[in-house]
Amino acid sequence: MERLSHWGEVWKEDLCSVEDPFLAVINVRRNLRSRGYVREIEGVTGLLRSCGLYTSRSLTGDEVEMALRPVGTGEWMLLKKEPFLSIDPDRYWFARMCRSKSERERLVSAGFVDSGPGKWKIVGIRINKGASSAAFIANFLASRGDEGRVFLSSGKDYANTTRTVTQKWVALDSQERDFAPSSAIHRYGVLRKTIQVYVEADDHWDISGASWHWRPVIANEVYEFKGE
Repeated sequence: MERLSHWGEVWKEDLCSVEDPFLAVINVRRNLRSRGYVREIEGVTGLLRSCGLYTSRSLTGDEVEMALRPVGTGEWMLLKKEPFLSIDPDRYWFARMCRSKSERERLVSAGFVDSGPGKWKIVGIRINKGASSAAFIANFLASRGDEGRVFLSSGKDYANTTRTVTQKWVALDSQERDFAPSSAIHRYGVLRKTIQVYVEADDHWDISGASWHWRPVIANEVYEFKGE
């Protein structure tokens, strides 16, 4: 799989998979001239946008050469599973500027990196006791009509109780690096809180088509993409 990435989105450890810019230009030129007829290299749209070029039509010869300039300087890198000749960092400034995964993770954990791509991770869940007490009382009174059933043995006994879920913006793990180019940017450590309500709602995984659960549904880790 071939992929074009801006140098700022390439780790130093991945430079062994970056094609030499001279050879990358040859590959990308061939792909740009054949747009619409061959499978486009992943990341081409981002390259064209960075050059202010149209992404939905064929390019003129001058436009192709304009798009190839940042590829030739190594500003945009062509990553391949098995490059013919890997980029030489001593010859290309952008390659020397690529960051190390381990160094970035150390800086993030030490608090020296303020913001960047990441994900929302649940760090706390708190039941709203005051607001939920009234719901429990109402549910208890309603359950008295269910003979032989122990209170709190059914999901409806928790109906309309609420809780607050706290999420923190944390850095992506090393294996999640591919999400970085499309990730939203927030300050690391910033918190957001969401109030959930326990209700009976649609559930396509349940045989009955509905189940009691917290809404809105929140995964333990949530990726936020640019523009969301």
